[in-house]
Amino acid sequence: MSPHPAVPRSGRTALRWIEQSPGPGRVVAYTCSCRMTAYELVACAGVYRIRRRTLSRRGVPPVSWTGKRWRREEAYEWWHRLLTGQAR
Repeated sequence: MSPHPAVPRSGRTALRWIEQSPGPGRVVAYTCSCRMTAYELVACAGVYRIRRRTLSRRGVPPVSWTGKRWRREEAYEWWHRLLTGQAR
């Protein structure tokens, strides 16, 4: 069973989202896709990014990526922040 991200908390860190794909990667963790927005932690050539998938809506691309890349430990820290509502 996949986790659901918590409701975003006030004072959360805003992640910067871009449309540019880093290329093929391997999904290492993901959230449940029963909501309008689902997230995936993706490993790609030794670095990690978070992919956001949304249902079609005005002004939000259906697939976007975090603008920053992380090493494994940092990526899992950001993934935890996303799941606990501390980042979006």
